[in-house]
Amino acid sequence: MKKLHISTILAASLAASATFGAEITPFGFLGAYYSQGLGNMPAFDSKDKSVQESYAAVAARLGLDIGLGQNFSFGVGLQGAIPVYQNYYSIGQIRGVGDAHYPQQYDVSDAYLKYDNKTTSFVAGRFDVGQFYYGKDKKEYSGMDWLWGNIQGAALNIKGQHIGVWGLWMNSKLGVYGNQNRMAYEMANFGTFSAWKHNHAGEVFMGGLDFDYDVFKFSPYVMYDTNYQHSNLSGTTSVLSAGAKAVLDIKGNGLRSITTLRGLWQQYEVGNQTINPTLLWVDEELVFSEIFKVGAGYISTAKSDALLYGHDNSRFYGYRGSNVYNNVFSRANNPLVYGGNSSTWYVFGGIKPDSRLELDLLYAGGDYSEISAVAQFRLYGSNEGTNIKVGGGFVSTRGYDWDSSNLDFNKRRNNAIAFLKISL
Repeated sequence: MKKLHISTILAASLAASATFGAEITPFGFLGAYYSQGLGNMPAFDSKDKSVQESYAAVAARLGLDIGLGQNFSFGVGLQGAIPVYQNYYSIGQIRGVGDAHYPQQYDVSDAYLKYDNKTTSFVAGRFDVGQFYYGKDKKEYSGMDWLWGNIQGAALNIKGQHIGVWGLWMNSKLGVYGNQNRMAYEMANFGTFSAWKHNHAGEVFMGGLDFDYDVFKFSPYVMYDTNYQHSNLSGTTSVLSAGAKAVLDIKGNGLRSITTLRGLWQQYEVGNQTINPTLLWVDEELVFSEIFKVGAGYISTAKSDALLYGHDNSRFYGYRGSNVYNNVFSRANNPLVYGGNSSTWYVFGGIKPDSRLELDLLYAGGDYSEISAVAQFRLYGSNEGTNIKVGGGFVSTRGYDWDSSNLDFNKRRNNAIAFLKISL
């Protein structure tokens, strides 16, 4: 049924575009991703020999945006990934590492109707929420910080000269690791909309204001989740969130300073107890000649866990869990889980994405620890247009007690990654 449904969508879209003489723009990517454990990532090969966790996969998102005129367009697309190599978490070729990171192989990623006249934008269906708010080049400003990738729902963005209004509703989302400013992680995992909905029963609503005065930007927002719980659990856990982001962006003489302050407050109930997590996050980035970057940041939470969705604008590449040992989706998507009574500091450096060579270096300490060095080189094309990039890196983190039953938590977990990506 799914194959028939997909082929019907594509055939109808192409027929409609031919009938109306519409402008057709392809989008997406085709790539490959490989992860190799180097230490404290126990697994077994096909002969039950003890080895380090590893897997490789081919991944793709391919779609068409079809212009209808009068600022309207609609789009269709497919996304998926197939593991082509893996070892196993248990002897006897049980629980494949690749199968854990790619529990499903494909889904309709895009099926949307969009209106965009540059000041007012609206989209409904399945669509890339990050691109909708931040633009294809990821350079637009938005106060929407806590989601990324393809969602199922609707979104609105209204831009005035200095004041903007945004809002969204999310019913479900694709199970991918991708975040705004990390290389290749959208290829490291895949799960369907229905699988994500099974783990998260509720509807999510977000909205806010963007005050943009060039040098200074300020974005208050609210979020409401009708039920953060797994669909198999009885009852509901609704989560109310409120927060703000403030950005001071100063440029001059080849130097740019970007200071970002984020604050978040939440309220939810566990049993008969009301829980009020808070989060404070400051990040300072210095950019030299629009190429080289250095900076530092600090993240602190109060005594309770913040309940989020595994996506943020942080700089961490640390290990993403595979949900083999738990069903906590936010912990699977992001290495930093914003647990209670925790604080993390970090320093970073690198080369910005507009350069042919892109580089991210980071050292983090405190309750979360990471050492990472990831780079990619653009072999062909422009950064915002069609291009081919190849890259890889090294990531070292401490394990969490929910990751695995057989990790040595006195040792760091190290792995290397390599990837190739063709973007449309």
